[in-house]
This record gives sequence, structure tokens and C-alpha cells, in this order.
Amino acid sequence: MSLASSSSQLLLKQLGRAKSAYFLRAANQVGAGVVADGRPFIANDGTMTFGEGTFLSSSPVQSHFVVGKGGLLEVGAGVSVSYGAAVSAEREVRIGRGTRIGPFVVIMDSDFHRVGDRDAHAEPQPVCIGDGVVIESRVTILRGSTLGDGVRVRSGSVVSGNVPAQTVVGGVPARPLGDDALSGERVDVPALLQKVLGLAQRPGLHDGPDQIPEWDSLGALKILLALERTYAITIREDQLKSAQSAARLTEVVEAALARNG
Repeated sequence: MSLASSSSQLLLKQLGRAKSAYFLRAANQVGAGVVADGRPFIANDGTMTFGEGTFLSSSPVQSHFVVGKGGLLEVGAGVSVSYGAAVSAEREVRIGRGTRIGPFVVIMDSDFHRVGDRDAHAEPQPVCIGDGVVIESRVTILRGSTLGDGVRVRSGSVVSGNVPAQTVVGGVPARPLGDDALSGERVDVPALLQKVLGLAQRPGLHDGPDQIPEWDSLGALKILLALERTYAITIREDQLKSAQSAARLTEVVEAALARNG
């Protein structure tokens, strides 16, 4: 690597850190290495903290983090929050270390009003999410919920109440799915490519855009969104562009899982 290239990369990292710090300036505490990919919406009338190494995505859809007067939002170290997420803490929301939050997840400790009376405010109840939790896409976590360490919540679920540690839940309302549900954690990129791109056959690990015509710019976007939904991770566009085979894409996914897990 040339000196000029190394200097350019260092400058880009410094600019990225400065931009993230600016985007999160309303927070009370931001740990080292926190990255804001895109500009999140931040409204803080209480206490808001982000642990070191946290990744917050607002690309392509802005994420929202709102703390009401006297409320607390505590995000642990190494947490990954994908795009389109919304976290509201009127009283208290705590998210444990290494938790992965997928696209369009909603976490709130208040219903904002009582059922049947929109003028009467419901009492907020704390939400506590443990360490190493995986929350897949479009999940809603309701007030008063507690998720133990290692819980996995399947896409589209609504969680209300207590979920014991190491449990896989899904549905509306979310219910335990049993040990077989853990099989979805295995990284199988070729199977995902076949399904997302509508391929007649399962592609090989060394197949990429040159061998798969459906893996064009539109197909790449479908792959990106499907990977993020399936594994509750965030993948940058440049990472997807550099992964020109199913094998390389598998490495990208596994690296993201290891970084956030």
C-alpha cells in the first residue's frame, strides 16, 4: 500500500469519526469507536449513552433515538442497530452488549396513550434487553419487556413481557419456537442467493455476478436487504461490491456476526 493511499484511508477514518461525533453530539456519552453510518434522528431530554464500538445505521432509511424528559437510553458496547430503527425511552430502555438489532425494529417503553383514551398517557415501563440478543427485522418490543441474554426474536414479531435467556421466539405475540428455530443462524449464502434471485439451481461458492446474470445492480440490492434481514446485521455497499462470489459474501456475513456477537 502506498503512502498516499494509507494517508487517504487515515483521513477518511478521521472524517468518519468526526462526522459520527457530530451526528451524536446530543448524547451524554459516546464511547470510543462508535460509528454512525448516515445521520440518525436524535432527541434527548434525559440521559443517552452509547457504548464503545457501537454501530448505528441510518442508510438508506434514518433511524430514530428519542429520550423523554428524565428518561434513560443506555446502549451497551458493540451493539449494532440497522437502518429504520426507532428507540423511544420515556422512562428507561437498556440494550446489552453485543446485541444486534435489525432493520425497522421498534423499541419503546411507553404506549404514549391508554387504549380507548388518547388523551390519557399510559405509564411507561422499563425495557431491558440483555447481552448478545438478536432482534431480526420489523420486530416491535413493547413497554415492560425483558429479553434475557442470547435471546433471538424472529422477523415481524411483537414482544410483550419476559423472555428467558437463550430462547428463540416469534409471532404476534411472540412465543417460544423451540430449539429447531436456531438452525436459521447457520450462514448459507448460496441458499439465500437462490431464493432471493429466483435461481433454478443452487449456485456454487465460487459463483458471482459473472456467473449469475441475476446478480446485477438490482439483484445486489435484493441480496443486501435479504442478508441484513436474515442475519440482523448491517453490510456496507462497498463490502457487497468487493464480495464478488458467494464464498466472499459468506466471509463478510460471518465477520459481521463475529463482530456483533
